[in-house]
Amino acid sequence: MRLNSRDSVDTAMNHDACAAAEPEAAFALGRLDGMLSQSLPATRRIFAGMAVRAALVSALTQEGYAFTDQRFDAWFAGLVPLVDASERRPGGAPTMPGRLLADAILTELGHSSWRPLADAAHALRPALLASRDFADGYPHGEALVCISEARALVDALGTETTPLPFKSLRRLHAAIAESTRFAPAERAPETITMGTIAMGTIQFAVERRPPPSPRWAIELVVGEHLHATGLLAAALPLPGLVRLDALGDASGNRDEPGTARIIRARALTDVAVELVIRLQRANESATRIGERLAGLRRSSRAPALAELLTGFGAMRSRQIEAALGVTRLGVRGMLATLEEADLVSRTSVSGVWLTSSVRSDPTPPLRVDPVESSAFSDEALADYDAANANIDHLLARMGVDPDRHED
Repeated sequence: MRLNSRDSVDTAMNHDACAAAEPEAAFALGRLDGMLSQSLPATRRIFAGMAVRAALVSALTQEGYAFTDQRFDAWFAGLVPLVDASERRPGGAPTMPGRLLADAILTELGHSSWRPLADAAHALRPALLASRDFADGYPHGEALVCISEARALVDALGTETTPLPFKSLRRLHAAIAESTRFAPAERAPETITMGTIAMGTIQFAVERRPPPSPRWAIELVVGEHLHATGLLAAALPLPGLVRLDALGDASGNRDEPGTARIIRARALTDVAVELVIRLQRANESATRIGERLAGLRRSSRAPALAELLTGFGAMRSRQIEAALGVTRLGVRGMLATLEEADLVSRTSVSGVWLTSSVRSDPTPPLRVDPVESSAFSDEALADYDAANANIDHLLARMGVDPDRHED
């Protein structure tokens, strides 16, 4: 097939965009790997709590739940449902029960090869007090089956050491496209029959929204692959890495159109940059906690509680007891210490106190420091924004919405 002049220009721009997007993603992943390797133990513990929360929130959101951070805290503490019955995802498709999903994710992360993440998941699982929302009639092992199938799909990528992740990402998305579990389901009409005495039988077709792809399960375990292949210092959950709008041309052909390559590279960049910023925040929090609690005895558990609340989020006394294995009296003593150090605050929800960390001078969402402080430089972020603008322009010309994430 002969290309006309416009096709030739678009193809050249496509190649240029790929040439920009993939090195940017490799740079972001390398920066994350370096920061993880150099991080201190307290930073890693806080960061691990953040990772657990992000994995839970992402999975619940993908399954159709809509909630605020405060609602999540109260739900995890068993004080309110995650969403009201009237707020369930429209279309009638089943929504995986939130508690069952959270328990399965915590169980899986408890087996992580990265010790801080496994420890955080082990501590948080008994602290899960959420009620069994909409669980009646739902297969209780479904979430674990999803994770098991995701692990098998990721394991098939192999563990051969590689300097770049893009071939694996292409193969991963190709496998998702062929999977009956993870490929997006098509909308299908359903015939509904109604009968009345006056009019007899009436039939009409209704198009119901299909259940979402449980790509959260793949994002939960794909970090093990990046770690095994030498690309990442720790096996982390990577919410946002799988893009269902990058499946169509992910068949593995050498001459595949570049649109999917760009989308996959940008997804990897976004995930890595977000994790870098989160790791920087964890480091700042660890420094603050260490400074304010410097005079405590080495046996004190107050620093561990401060790290838990900072990393994961607000908790009630009963959860803290379960997570840290301490008595109610011990929790009171730790909270008194943290309150005196101005590290925590309390909020009443449904008549129960939730304790949360106090963040002073939080890091702005896109703030970066020079390379010497293990974060992105201003120049690197400016180049990143410019590259994104160029890619957005290219995708717009190709009729692709770069911000569109399919469910």
